[in-house]
Amino acid sequence: MLKRTKRVIGKPLISVFTILAVLLAVSFAMIAMMGDRITGTYALPEGMDIASYAPEDFRLTAEEPGIVEISDVRMENGVLKYDICALKRGITFIDIDTADGESLSLKKVYVHRLGIITLDTYFGVCTAGFLIPLSVLIATLYFYIDRILLLWQGVKKSIYAYRNIMNLGLIVFISFMLVKLVMIIFDFDGIDASIESVLASAGLFTFIVLPVALVWSVLITISNIRLMKKEGVNWRNMLGFFLGLGLCLMTILPGRLYQFLQLHPVIDIFNEKAPATHVYSWFEYLIFYSISYLECVMTGTVVFGMRAAKHIPAFDKDYILILGSRIRADGSLTPLLRGRADRALEFAAMQKEATGRELIFIPSGGKGSDEVMAEGDAIAAYLLTKGVPKEQIMVENESLSTYENIRNSMKLIEDQDKKAAFSTTNYHVFRAGLIAYKQGYQLEGIGSTTKRYFWINAFIREFIATLVSERRHHMRVFFALLFGVTVMVIVNYISVLL
Repeated sequence: MLKRTKRVIGKPLISVFTILAVLLAVSFAMIAMMGDRITGTYALPEGMDIASYAPEDFRLTAEEPGIVEISDVRMENGVLKYDICALKRGITFIDIDTADGESLSLKKVYVHRLGIITLDTYFGVCTAGFLIPLSVLIATLYFYIDRILLLWQGVKKSIYAYRNIMNLGLIVFISFMLVKLVMIIFDFDGIDASIESVLASAGLFTFIVLPVALVWSVLITISNIRLMKKEGVNWRNMLGFFLGLGLCLMTILPGRLYQFLQLHPVIDIFNEKAPATHVYSWFEYLIFYSISYLECVMTGTVVFGMRAAKHIPAFDKDYILILGSRIRADGSLTPLLRGRADRALEFAAMQKEATGRELIFIPSGGKGSDEVMAEGDAIAAYLLTKGVPKEQIMVENESLSTYENIRNSMKLIEDQDKKAAFSTTNYHVFRAGLIAYKQGYQLEGIGSTTKRYFWINAFIREFIATLVSERRHHMRVFFALLFGVTVMVIVNYISVLL
């Protein structure tokens, strides 16, 4: 139908943040109930004759008396274990010495306000602490399933909805994160260590993708060289090269900066308590998360862009729009624009053969400042030479952009219960469909082919144009990443500072 449709697919019944908040509240309650006791461990050095030692051969003492109580010292498979019970709030160290006075280990112990014990760091290992990453895993899994359902619903509704790209990109990254969270739970080493692992996961993701980005950059560069030989040298014909090069450089930038700071110590990156160290970490993690997000969005764009380019509309249409582009100086069609018109003629022939249903053509495009006539009139003249009856042509000759192509052409259709499609070049199908969808029109597109060396760079241009047009979505995501990374870095800084 040509009637405007609402673009809201539906929201989850329960917010993922609500689920996470409830799970974290339950986790903290469990930690508060059980956290006043914890089992400490110490793996004896390989050089020690473990068989010659018994539990009573070790002396465990707390440097600050009255903060914790140590009991039930025992040996299990070469590991010294002991129970720690909180007595009052404070910080102390547990010394592990042999009976003959040899010092073996020094473990820092925190007793928090609620009596919760953490080892080594302020947000270190605690009893039932694994419930926190488990809560994050459950909430993430819920969000993951929700994204899959929304993607399935969104594709059924329209393949041109931008949320499909966003959801597919999220699914790609969250798949990686779910594996990482499972690993964190089975190898829990403290809340702060879990946060550090989550922060580092984006960097790992980008380095996994880096070989693909490098190969892609090489192929894009080869394509751009061919394009510039054919079309001339200008920055637009090098967008693919710049994008691929930028992704690769941004991926390796943090590592190169780290090496630079090692050789030229502007800041002491080995001082965990220095604020500058954590500012550097914040910068590094933010870059990796931003790159990961961009790579996932690119993945979604390629998938849906290719799908849209190969899509054949259903043979139930009453109208087909032909989206205009630049014409030649004499008013004839360029190969690119002729391809759009020919693709519309081809679709009309396919539909007539399949259903016997005729189409009305709407060639669309206004007159540019350097054009001798309107693009819509030029396309109409071409259709007449192909044997299309004049009464099957409705010309739209005022639009100066794809947005206006869609809007002005749809205004020509009096019966809004009729169905329409549009014809454009393959690389442009998705963005044109997106523009129609944002105006509330459910239009299917069909794409004409173009030279491969031109198609790749043109698709990159469309990707960048779509990023810009959807900049509000991306800015919201960026600020969400900024907030999340900042909070996690601050938590880790507090943990090492106290």
